[in-house]
Amino acid sequence: MPLYKTEAIVIRSMDFSESDKIVTFFTRDFGKLRGIAKGAKRTKKGFGSTLELFSYINLIFFDKGNLGLARINSCYSIESYMEICKDIQKVAYGSYFVELVNGLVGEKEKNDGIFNLLVDSLFLINYQKLDEEIARIFEIRLLSLLGYQPQLEECLICAHKLSSKEKFWFSPVKGGILCNRCSHGFKKLSSISLGTLRILLMARDMDFNKIHRLVFSNQALKESEDALTNFIYYQTGKQLNSMKFLKKIQMLS
Repeated sequence: MPLYKTEAIVIRSMDFSESDKIVTFFTRDFGKLRGIAKGAKRTKKGFGSTLELFSYINLIFFDKGNLGLARINSCYSIESYMEICKDIQKVAYGSYFVELVNGLVGEKEKNDGIFNLLVDSLFLINYQKLDEEIARIFEIRLLSLLGYQPQLEECLICAHKLSSKEKFWFSPVKGGILCNRCSHGFKKLSSISLGTLRILLMARDMDFNKIHRLVFSNQALKESEDALTNFIYYQTGKQLNSMKFLKKIQMLS
């Protein structure tokens, strides 16, 4: 079997048998990859803490090239993001990010942009104070990188451009905004203001190193959450467990 090496983020880890673990990684060179780590539960000598959730590692593995489990040979830590694990709110955001990637990205679909987004976002929540907008920023950028990005610049029906004189509605089913005139007859619409649309476009397109400058108003937070979480629900067909957990943590904070 060929031996491969790549950078990877642990996005899921589960026990398998008395001594082994099955781990899902998102890798820079191979996309989402599932592998088995033999003896990982029996002793940490071979893997240490490198198979813990959120770990950013160099991964060495054997793979036959099919969709079966890869055989994990060894892992070497690049960044463990230990501050995330010390804070329940950070755990909630990190868990949401990795579950979104796991749920929306197919097996072995390489996407360097998504890998960088995940690394940068985990770094951000590990080292900086959290604000709720980081979830919306991650969502809109991930959807864009996957090719699922909702249309936020003009009405999906008549192509009417954003204007302060026009009322807009977001349709998770249609995947974008509708002007007031074109919205009649559509169900499950949520109102979305011009300010919210503009800040979401900035969140999608801005250099990530400057993303901390974005400040969402309370209205923008509420409207963007309604729009994006409903759109993600429509894409996945289910509400993610980590999203439910994140909402509970936000209510307590």
